[in-house]
Amino acid sequence: MKYLKRFNKQLKQFREGKRLSHQDIAKYCMVDPTVVEAWESPAEKARCYPTLDNLLDLCVKTGAALETFLDLPDAENRKQLELPGLAFVEDSDLNESLAQLDDQIEKLLPAEDEKELLRRYRKSDQQSKKLILQLIAN
Repeated sequence: MKYLKRFNKQLKQFREGKRLSHQDIAKYCMVDPTVVEAWESPAEKARCYPTLDNLLDLCVKTGAALETFLDLPDAENRKQLELPGLAFVEDSDLNESLAQLDDQIEKLLPAEDEKELLRRYRKSDQQSKKLILQLIAN
């Protein structure tokens, strides 16, 4: 429930702000109103959480963004996946960074002669494969 720690408060605030009842929310999510009450429960032991289907139904049927109900990390705490050759400096440098990434990927791809060796290795019988591996090891 990493992203739903404050869901109970967020749902209650949303529901009250839209002047919706527990019954209304229950109808949108196709659950019993007591389930909605349990979602909003301030007591941790009495609280339960919606399924992904429930959350999506709620968002679609009320027009609310999913982020309304989720605890997302602050933008400054989110780490971007760093890929080799892709430097995140400025948005204007994106094309240059993508070109660098393409160059790095190109270096990792096997050349045509390497591909041909791999094709031949795969077609070889077990004994030939064993001999090839012995030659490479030496």
